Amino acid sequence: MVRAYIWAVLEQCYKLGIGWKVRKMNSPFVKTGIEGLDEIIEGFPRGGLIVVSGAPGTGKTVFAASFIYNGVVRYGEPGVYGSMIEDERRFYEYMLRFGMDFGKLRDRGLFKYVALPTLLEPGIPSIANTLLEAIEEIDARRLVIDSYTAISQMFKSEGEARIFLHTVLSKIVRELNCTTIIIKEMKTGDVGQGYSHEDFIAEGVIHLRTHRLEDKLARELTIVKLRGSELRNPDACFTLYRGFKVLPPVRIDGNIAYRRIEYPPDPPGGYTTGIPDLDREIGGYPDGSTILFEIDAKLTYREYSIITAPVVASYILRGRPCIIVPSGGVTVKDLVELGKLYGVDEKDFQRYMRIVVESDVWEERLSNVIQMKPDEEVGRRLSEVVESLIEEFGKPPIRVYGVDRIVRLYGEKAIDLLHMAQDRIRRRGGLALWLLKPVKPWLSEMLAPIAGIHLKIMRRHGCILLYGVKPRTPLYAVKLPDSPIPKIIPIV
Repeated sequence: MVRAYIWAVLEQCYKLGIGWKVRKMNSPFVKTGIEGLDEIIEGFPRGGLIVVSGAPGTGKTVFAASFIYNGVVRYGEPGVYGSMIEDERRFYEYMLRFGMDFGKLRDRGLFKYVALPTLLEPGIPSIANTLLEAIEEIDARRLVIDSYTAISQMFKSEGEARIFLHTVLSKIVRELNCTTIIIKEMKTGDVGQGYSHEDFIAEGVIHLRTHRLEDKLARELTIVKLRGSELRNPDACFTLYRGFKVLPPVRIDGNIAYRRIEYPPDPPGGYTTGIPDLDREIGGYPDGSTILFEIDAKLTYREYSIITAPVVASYILRGRPCIIVPSGGVTVKDLVELGKLYGVDEKDFQRYMRIVVESDVWEERLSNVIQMKPDEEVGRRLSEVVESLIEEFGKPPIRVYGVDRIVRLYGEKAIDLLHMAQDRIRRRGGLALWLLKPVKPWLSEMLAPIAGIHLKIMRRHGCILLYGVKPRTPLYAVKLPDSPIPKIIPIV
């Protein structure tokens, strides 16, 4: 029976002349066109077979459709989408929601949607021939089969399905240099479970999955294999927000240069976060509020500063003062360089900022550095500094407290100090930022209830993630464009 399938399809290939139309391409890889994915891989092997697997709702269809759509729009490679899942009209309507207008591509003769019939075993040659005719009709370079799982179930055994895929489909599309995605349906989202013949035959295997990060929806993919490629980052986060977007590791430029940045205006009765996207999501920070930033241990100072530095810089550049108790390991030099990156030059740094460090730590002897002894009454001293800043500038300061440093110096008394500081800020106005690293697990439980806003910053697969506990928000990916001000992308 398997031989009959093979001969039936090969006969149709010769009728179409496919056997003598081998396409020659210079590059062994084809760019996927999927945003972010081409940053972490060279592309897909040209003319290769790629398995995209995942449980329901993981984004397989959007991934495959993005591969076809962007192949046409960006690289001029016509594509065919063969589906046993839904009809053509619903496919077009669904993809418009992700910004992909397949109807226009169809009208230009660059795309063809093929509704594959649901047939039993004798219908296999008909399905294969239908796809091959569509490929030949528009000279397609990209093909999607949705889903191969449904087709493989038409065979009597997995052995027959394997022979068909290996002998017929994979060899023909390779000869045509028609890079092909076959979608594989899975009942589990775990990598390593449910591998079958198509995973071993294919040149590439990509697994999509969703999981819960606390009560937030997170999306991740794993490149299980990609022949001919060196995979340094096989895992990545992704989102379906306005299309399929892979979120590669955040890279921070080490060259710091002075830049003048236009920050958003302050909202009524509060202050901008310094990040336009975050302002739209949470509405800025209310005057007199305390913001708790719970910071993952994996994050470096520069990484979590992507979220915390813009609010401080925008505050200072509006002529308002700032008092900082740096987190452990952060020096005055670090703060000076960070200020430059976000538009605060050394003159403004000296004028508006007061930095509090312990006296036994060597720091550059700048006029705005205040050294304190561990046995000093820090609450009273900080209050004096705050009042002097209000008197000098006529505006309440933004207070940035590295909780780990305060706790290291003052132990559990630090909690009382932070409680008193919050009471003062409610009376006097301004903002307080508490930077909480996981040095003491109990700190989060004690500080979270009294903070007005509670945000968490973490890193996963090199991607910086952010979400709000108070106010409750979805999970966001933090992406750095050409500016130090990040983009905040919902993971939906």
